[in-house]
Amino acid sequence: MLASQNVSLLMPISALGIYLHAFFVSVTLGFPIMISALLYAWWRTRDEDYYRAARIATGVLAVNFALGAITGTLVEFGLVQAWPGSIYAVATVAFVPLASELIAFVGEIVFLVAFIVTLRWVKPWVSIALMAGYFAFAAFSGVLITMVNSWLNVPWGTGSLASVLNPYLPEYGPAAFDTRVLIAVKLALVDSLLTSGTASQILQSPETARAVGISLNDPFIALNSPYGLASAVHNLTAAVIIGMAMAAVAFAYKHLRTGDPKYVKLLRSFLPILLILLILQPIVFGDIMGKAVAAFMPTKFAMMEGAYITKQNPLVSFLAYGDPSIPISGFDEFRKKCEMLGDTTVGAVAAQVLPNYTPSPSSNIKLKDLCMQGLTDAENRLAVINAAYYVKIGAGVVALAAVVGLASAVFNVGLLTRVVLTLSNRLGKRQLVFLLALLVVVGSVLPAALGWYVREAGRKPWTVYGLLTPTELVTPVPASPLIMAAFTAVFVTMALGGVYGMYLVASKPLLFVKLLRRGAGEEE
Repeated sequence: MLASQNVSLLMPISALGIYLHAFFVSVTLGFPIMISALLYAWWRTRDEDYYRAARIATGVLAVNFALGAITGTLVEFGLVQAWPGSIYAVATVAFVPLASELIAFVGEIVFLVAFIVTLRWVKPWVSIALMAGYFAFAAFSGVLITMVNSWLNVPWGTGSLASVLNPYLPEYGPAAFDTRVLIAVKLALVDSLLTSGTASQILQSPETARAVGISLNDPFIALNSPYGLASAVHNLTAAVIIGMAMAAVAFAYKHLRTGDPKYVKLLRSFLPILLILLILQPIVFGDIMGKAVAAFMPTKFAMMEGAYITKQNPLVSFLAYGDPSIPISGFDEFRKKCEMLGDTTVGAVAAQVLPNYTPSPSSNIKLKDLCMQGLTDAENRLAVINAAYYVKIGAGVVALAAVVGLASAVFNVGLLTRVVLTLSNRLGKRQLVFLLALLVVVGSVLPAALGWYVREAGRKPWTVYGLLTPTELVTPVPASPLIMAAFTAVFVTMALGGVYGMYLVASKPLLFVKLLRRGAGEEE
């Protein structure tokens, strides 16, 4: 089937694009806090080292912002091109968040430009306020995009529809959609997939649009999702941590290479913030996120916990449900609930909901068979999701231990500092500081990368959890592997070139300025 072939080809490319964009987003969100901390230290001490570091970091942030905008645009265009069926979400539940995101993007530009052109010309507190404005709009943009993605994970506002198709799923909030329209859309997609091998083109048909009518009654429903709110806090904190950890390892590396103590001084200005965030992330934000997954995505939670069959795990159950005696439902329990559908067919359900329903190619499909197929596809990913999840947890522990060690190495915190000094006598103080900073980066990036994989792959076989599948939304146009490989190569090359540009700004700012002047045709 063409749709399945396209999914296999395009899914990895889409994932790569999202990961590359996420790298730049992390700098976008982490650097403003680091720059603000440096400016605050400059304001309080008038030490020019802080100002120079903030100025160089601002140059890196400016280049990164351009790269984030470019990769974000490519990812969004790729979404519509590779997965045109997603236009249904864009035109309904995602419309308000994405339209608002454009406003947030403009706000980012305004505040970042204002910050850059006024740096040192205005009082430090004004610069900090401008950077805070930039960060607020950048975070707002991240929240809006996360809320849209969260709706794909938990289709809030669809009421009991998902649980009708898959009885092991909970209800998803109030019915903000017209259920009849959603069922009509689903039938149109399935029928097209069965008859032509592809489905997404049916959503672009004016006849289909007129036939199904308007589906969404509350355009703000995605912004009211409890799962979305938990995701936004958890994801944005992870991005801030990564961006700040990158800055920390950069200063630690310069200290390693030069031995100049000023880099440790610069590191001290924002390290306490990084330490606090790394403590809060697993204990508070991660706990909220885990509870949301357990409540709204039972198959993903079972995959994370390796629950082929229902099992007891008092610690996990206490953390997830607040009651250690509650078992973790496994795929055996989910299959029992699928069996409850009996011999009910798609046509029988459609006839009850749609007054003018006529038999179609999907009429005789049993809901039980669809339910079982979804579980089989999900269970096939269980081992990988389970492993990725627990490696993620382990890496997070490493990051937390490393940042505590790093703080103990650059601040005097009593017993911990004495322990770290003992290690530094063996490794060398500079080497130890760099090693700990590097572990913070690795322990931050790895959980974020694996966590996003668990989040996205864990909701399969659906693109919209419990409702729509990738084969229903992928492009109906045959995708050429050669063209896709060429596009991927260009995309990766552009991203790597951008990272090199950021490196030049950070390590050789004068050379970067000369290159810019040469590119503009000016004399050196």
